[in-house]
Amino acid sequence: MMFEAVIEGLPELKTLEDTVATLERKHGESQARVQALAHKVQQAREDDLNREAQALNSGRKVPSPTEPQLREQLDGAQRGLQVLERRLTLAGADRALYLSQHHGEILGLLQQAHAAQGEKVAAAATEALAALLAHHRAEDDARNLQRLHPAPQEENWGGPESVSIVWGALTTRNYAGGPPRGTLEGTLQYLISLGAPTIVEAVEDEEDVA
Repeated sequence: MMFEAVIEGLPELKTLEDTVATLERKHGESQARVQALAHKVQQAREDDLNREAQALNSGRKVPSPTEPQLREQLDGAQRGLQVLERRLTLAGADRALYLSQHHGEILGLLQQAHAAQGEKVAAAATEALAALLAHHRAEDDARNLQRLHPAPQEENWGGPESVSIVWGALTTRNYAGGPPRGTLEGTLQYLISLGAPTIVEAVEDEEDVA
């Protein structure tokens, strides 16, 4: 995207964005680990209770439970997740502060990138419009040739043919399919206009206007 391209030219902002992205990835991984450990703790508790009950009923020694060790891991994972959440909040605040302090510079870079992209679109549209007009000229020349110098018609000695009825006006849209020529040309002309420089004027306050 255009904003990502602008970030590449701002090393400090790039570092902040990378930090936030890394912390977001680690946060997601930590959340998944906490959820998995929580499930294991719950399952271990059930297994420990079942083994203890079976051992007591059979007169055997009660086995050591596995839940405490897993719960300790869960507590450590939950604390790590909380730390990551705070780190992510702080990193997001640092990024927001940078964007606020360098708002004008970033906006200028975005406008430059937008203008450059508009020039690329305009160049491609200019080439496409030239090809479209050439296609239309060939089509018009063929139609004029057919009108001014029609091909000789063979004399019809057969019987009458069936009649086809066309409801409504016959146009290039309902006959040949596709949008009208004017629509295509207008769209390409608009895309070409994107390459023109955009003039941003100051907005007057309502008090000044009055």
